[in-house]
Amino acid sequence: MTTNTEDLRSYLKDVETRHELLTITKAVDVEDEVPALCSETKVPTLFENLKGYDGWRLADCLLRDRIQHGIALKCPPEAVIGHYASLTARGPGKTVLVDDSPAKEVVWTGEEIDLSKLPVPIPSEGIDVPHLSLTPEDFATPVISGSVAVTRNPETGLQNCFFTMAKVDSARRAHCYVFSPHTWENIRAYDARGERCPIALVIGCHPIYELAAAYTGPHPGFSEIQLAAGMLGETVAVTNCRSVELQVPAYAELVIEGLIDPEVGRYVTTAAHTDTHAPFLSNEPYFDVTAITMRADPIYRHIQPTRFTDHHSICEFITAPMLLNILRGKGLNVHDVAVPLHSALNCAVIQMTANAREEVREALLNGMTMPFFPRLTIAVDDDVNIYDMNDIIYAMSIRVDPKVDIMTVKDIRSFNLEPIAAPIAGMEETILRSGSRYAIDATKPPLSQPDKRIQFERLTARGEGRVFLKDFTGK
Repeated sequence: MTTNTEDLRSYLKDVETRHELLTITKAVDVEDEVPALCSETKVPTLFENLKGYDGWRLADCLLRDRIQHGIALKCPPEAVIGHYASLTARGPGKTVLVDDSPAKEVVWTGEEIDLSKLPVPIPSEGIDVPHLSLTPEDFATPVISGSVAVTRNPETGLQNCFFTMAKVDSARRAHCYVFSPHTWENIRAYDARGERCPIALVIGCHPIYELAAAYTGPHPGFSEIQLAAGMLGETVAVTNCRSVELQVPAYAELVIEGLIDPEVGRYVTTAAHTDTHAPFLSNEPYFDVTAITMRADPIYRHIQPTRFTDHHSICEFITAPMLLNILRGKGLNVHDVAVPLHSALNCAVIQMTANAREEVREALLNGMTMPFFPRLTIAVDDDVNIYDMNDIIYAMSIRVDPKVDIMTVKDIRSFNLEPIAAPIAGMEETILRSGSRYAIDATKPPLSQPDKRIQFERLTARGEGRVFLKDFTGK
């Protein structure tokens, strides 16, 4: 049996070989310098000298663009979303339980446990928010933002994984934002038994595990770790946690184990996907740390949750593959779907060739009714590069008749990270909100109208596609 040993380190080597790895050896301050640097960088970045954290390294910007996605998924950049959809359609792969795990080379228990010993940045600057009685100090909290959280159902034993953000509350206590409904079901199931739900924050894996955790869709009877095994195409090694009844990837860099306190507390979200400083309050559970295990020379996986970072690009995999599958399942000639990074998850672009105008409208309506986001859906033809905002703006500027090509729909379910969404009467305490969506048809006239369609054909320079600068410059 072949066991897959790909991990964060093997991915960093792949990136260094096939793309670019920015290695920073100059000393950096985790609290005051790392957040800004991770927000600015555009390539995978490894910090090797963290002030006050000897022996630690920190990595970020691992999945910012299609080149990095393609390296992780082992496919061409232009095929990422379709390939991801096909990989997740494989279903679960196999796991094998091992005792000898790099993730347990160092173990902290009891008084050794101290979250302040981990190089956890403070994501954003604080501001005064008078209507919520918040001051800048309320934002000055280290946030564990690059973890895949693992819980399990006590009746079925089935594990569930999701991305989370966890604020460091004290040396052995964290405050965890829980968006996953499956996780809430697990918490309530343990509470009904008079027990506390175990949780593990897994930090620093091969990005396939992160992309599997972002998967949104049915996976009856198997976990996202098994989904990652299916995507990798080989058996993956898992190991038992030290202090709780959970299994985690054996080649992780760091695992924080704990027990969830069913009593929730006020959680101030300071880094919304909308890239706005519009904090909202929700009631989220704490968990008490029961053990921390790690590699002997750990790499802390950080996801800087501010503008246009991995925080956004990983979440694209919640929406784009699902929308692509839906549209192709309807028989529409859809080539690709993308969520532009600079839309902060609020725009989906559908690249398609339509036989009739009704096909475009059907595609747009499906985008407008996706769960939670995007707020804006745009349809374009295959001559528009959906990874180039200049091309998208061109299509919207030239091919849109505002009288007929812009649609809106109101009272669609949104969620509490959107500052313009309104509470739903009777559901004020849930994550669901009521919002509006809009869509823009920026396609050419359909194939059924060839005379009109030809008027929108784009100019081509003589020799384009045959003559290239590199042939004359050598670059």
